[in-house]
Amino acid sequence: MKTKNSIIILAIALFTSCDVLEQSPTNNVSDSEVGTSASAAATLLNGAYHRLAASNYYGGGFFTTSVALASDNTEWVGSYQFLGNFDQHNYQADNSANLSAWYSIYSAINAANQTIKLTSEASGISDAEKNRIIAEATIIRSLGLFDLARTWGNIPIIKEATSSPTQFNGVKQSDAKTVYQTVINDILSVKNDLAQPKTRGNAYISQPVADAFLARVYLYQEDWANAEKYASQVISLSDYYELVPISDWLANKQTKESILELAYSSSFSNEYYYYWQRVGGGRQEIGLSQELYDLITSPKTGGDRAILVSDDSTPAERLLTAKLYWRDGNDDDPAYVFRLAEQYLIRAEARAKQGKFEGAIADLNAIRQRSHVAKYNGGTDQIDIIAAIDQERRIELAFEPHRWFDLVRTNRAVEVLGIDSHYTLFPIPNTDVLVDEDLEQNNGY
Repeated sequence: MKTKNSIIILAIALFTSCDVLEQSPTNNVSDSEVGTSASAAATLLNGAYHRLAASNYYGGGFFTTSVALASDNTEWVGSYQFLGNFDQHNYQADNSANLSAWYSIYSAINAANQTIKLTSEASGISDAEKNRIIAEATIIRSLGLFDLARTWGNIPIIKEATSSPTQFNGVKQSDAKTVYQTVINDILSVKNDLAQPKTRGNAYISQPVADAFLARVYLYQEDWANAEKYASQVISLSDYYELVPISDWLANKQTKESILELAYSSSFSNEYYYYWQRVGGGRQEIGLSQELYDLITSPKTGGDRAILVSDDSTPAERLLTAKLYWRDGNDDDPAYVFRLAEQYLIRAEARAKQGKFEGAIADLNAIRQRSHVAKYNGGTDQIDIIAAIDQERRIELAFEPHRWFDLVRTNRAVEVLGIDSHYTLFPIPNTDVLVDEDLEQNNGY
């Protein structure tokens, strides 16, 4: 399977060439070193974290930018037509941003697979430490598979480190439902080997990260009982997590709001600011939609969250901007992979779908009250409550990659965005389809 090997070979080159969030040890290590060094195994894991945080994955580049522009939360205000295609919903299989995101996610998967393989073969490391490293790498791989499936739908599941150019010949694509179940099985298989958050901190994967991840995947599967169960397990950990004031969240990194927050530095930057801001060398390809801006800045719906946005319009141009990025001008804004607010909203939706309306409204109000928005006083039937939860997700999670996927998973993207149904999945990159006989293009492309 040529394309899957080209992805993985590219991933190896990227995996062995960079520092990881300025952590020690670095992520450049030979296979032979792993057998004699616990620190070498940790270095491999750091490499996998680096690929998760890379610019074209969670580091603000083409994955997060493309899915943001595909939603109704944003509009294209720049000149990169390959990004404008997502706002206009005319992206095709030769789109360069689409290709870069696809490759970057598979790079993270391969870095995780390399970590799992070489750590499992290592000596000079305790079983508990070995199992923890393998578990964290497994979660990183599962995040990659999940993001591929919810973006492209039908994707090859790669769970081995590459060792030869023909290794994955004959590996067919799996549909999203199959991928989601694979992800759930893998998370459950390693969850107990993960550390507690007090040991690793919220810049690393711990047991509550696994629970938060399970809650999200079960939400996508519409398994409401399990979505509620795992979100509740995270919410109950009040010693570790809490909904902090919006002003504190904006001003600080690694707050108790974060379950998994990827850290950046001046030498390893989160490039999302580049697409949101014109300052600091940015080119501002993304602006807020007027509808979202109005929701965030209204005291009735946005409350304290109004400080996250600004109106930078001129007489010649409307420009509504996210202030969440470029906070201090050091390119080191964090990326939020899992946040406590999402868990409340997952549980609210899951409870509403099960007819547990009182609990659903309580969770919704927890988010509203944190931002000093009045308690929900709308209708008490399921349709009204779900609509309120959806709007709260749109506002609260506006700058994280959720809105596009929320529209797709709830089968509303066609109606809300006025798009053809095939655009609810991104196209498999054409360069890969042309050279890989095992890959089939998504319908409509």
